[in-house]
Amino acid sequence: MTEIQNNYKSKFPLRGTGGFFLIGFMGSGKNYWGKKWADSSGLDFIDIDAVVEQEQEKTIAEIFAEDGEDHFRNLETSVLRSLANRNNIIVATGGGTPCFNDNISWMNENGTSVYLQSSPENILKRLTSEREKRPLISHLQEDELLFYITEKIKEREIFYHQAEIILNVDELPPNYSPDFLNM
Repeated sequence: MTEIQNNYKSKFPLRGTGGFFLIGFMGSGKNYWGKKWADSSGLDFIDIDAVVEQEQEKTIAEIFAEDGEDHFRNLETSVLRSLANRNNIIVATGGGTPCFNDNISWMNENGTSVYLQSSPENILKRLTSEREKRPLISHLQEDELLFYITEKIKEREIFYHQAEIILNVDELPPNYSPDFLNM
């Protein structure tokens, strides 16, 4: 269990001055940990994918199928940027959110980004039963899925590693509360 704090700026958001943006690959636990930490800290929890689905009255899979990935990425960027003046929030982003539309820079300027790092093998365990809900992986078999996860993480790490905090979540105890929530 390691909490790596890097790239801290003098504007490190204390409670009341911005949000915490959880980033990481799908299945890394952004919703799981985000809800848990919001409940224990009294912060509001926002799931960008859930907001997009509610606003569009479609599932993410339907948006991908009917309108394409580019359209979805623009929708999630719009939701993300609508949070500009919100304080005391924990936001679960989509796995690709920081990789498009300069969103990682925007998150770092408007709050604190936290990369929930997890191994491809652990992500595979979490995603195996959720494939139907995830349009980018719904068609893959288990061996293809592990390869996809590994390659996609390599591709996205250039964005994920721009996070202000990197937290390895693979072996966190269920009651873990990160130090950054108490600042």
